[in-house]
Amino acid sequence: MKRSKRRGLFTVLGLVSVLLFGMVFGGILLLGDSPGSEVDTETDCSPDSAVPKEINVKNLPTTEVGSYNKQQLTNAAVIINEAKSADVQQQGAIIGLMTAIQESSLKILANDGRWQYPQGTQVMTEAEWGQARKVVLESLELPHQGVGHAWDALSLMQQRPSAGWGTVEQIMDPSYAASTFFDRLKKVPGWQSLPYELAAEKVQVSGLPDNYADQRSDAELLYAALQGATVEVSEDDEEEYAQCKDGGDTRNPDSGDSYEGPKSNSGWVFPVESISKIQYNYGENRGLWPHAGEDFSAPKDTPIYAAADGQVIRASCSDLVTGRSPCQIQIDHGTIDGQRISTFYVHMFENGVLAHVGDEVKAGEQIAKVGTNGNSTGYHLHFEVWEGKADTNPVEFLKEQGVSIPG
Repeated sequence: MKRSKRRGLFTVLGLVSVLLFGMVFGGILLLGDSPGSEVDTETDCSPDSAVPKEINVKNLPTTEVGSYNKQQLTNAAVIINEAKSADVQQQGAIIGLMTAIQESSLKILANDGRWQYPQGTQVMTEAEWGQARKVVLESLELPHQGVGHAWDALSLMQQRPSAGWGTVEQIMDPSYAASTFFDRLKKVPGWQSLPYELAAEKVQVSGLPDNYADQRSDAELLYAALQGATVEVSEDDEEEYAQCKDGGDTRNPDSGDSYEGPKSNSGWVFPVESISKIQYNYGENRGLWPHAGEDFSAPKDTPIYAAADGQVIRASCSDLVTGRSPCQIQIDHGTIDGQRISTFYVHMFENGVLAHVGDEVKAGEQIAKVGTNGNSTGYHLHFEVWEGKADTNPVEFLKEQGVSIPG
């Protein structure tokens, strides 16, 4: 299907008011500035910034829609608008929403090029990765709402310039990103008869279709809530992105939070900044298996941080590891004294899982929010440390790394 890079006025679903600060993109005055007022041609690229460029989404719902904020609802409305334009109907819109929720938490993500090239991969050569990295770093100078780290993936759908999805500037435009997703979806033979998650997987080729399935209920909720919103997109193809004032490296798309407390000399931190109690229940008999971790009680949505530098190797609310509750994050921290060390974080709700598989995280970087999901009697982080294939006492391990234990 042929389409112009910008469409005129479209009607889409929901109520959204996008332009939070009355910013100027490419010389077009957006809401909040009066005629004749002095305009700053640089763009705010903080997590609270509006949708890039001249896209204007109106009429946000006045009641809460799950855990989604105004910024995320705006992006959802853009996706639904593009689904309507692509004539993929409700089914296609929900598939697109499932994909964006899983890939970016409905955030327009830049990429800081921190991906560590995995030797032996067939995705691209190391030389090709070097070039792709240089290209994707351009995204930090364009309006964005968070920063991702996987390969050269960008924006709502984590599309890669090196894989032919478009230029960095194009992909960072949410309207373009959604439209190209639906263009490829329509080329999947019989996509309408496939399970929604498999249709998404045919486009994304992630290898993890069940992750998209986990997002279907939220996608349907968003679709229903955004009926009736209007999306305006300028037809002026000459508009250009303004440059960000400071690069806008927000690191944590959901909140921007990071751990401010002291790190141990070994670089490890306590994984929850503020707790009410340590249960000291590691090793307790739980019937079929002993309690493999330690429980740190904390209020709902308290930030959970990576305990040390590492790579996220699990971030899922399905594909359970035996004995654990639904949502889990696992981080590989490399080796200590010849033992492979990894940490587990459990009991978050789905919307509290902020990390993605492949993310390279730093000690104290927020990866999740405290929940009480699954086999749980109250809000807390269930935290495990594994040395090789065996769990070990998490509190004692942290002490050995020089971490100060609260209380």
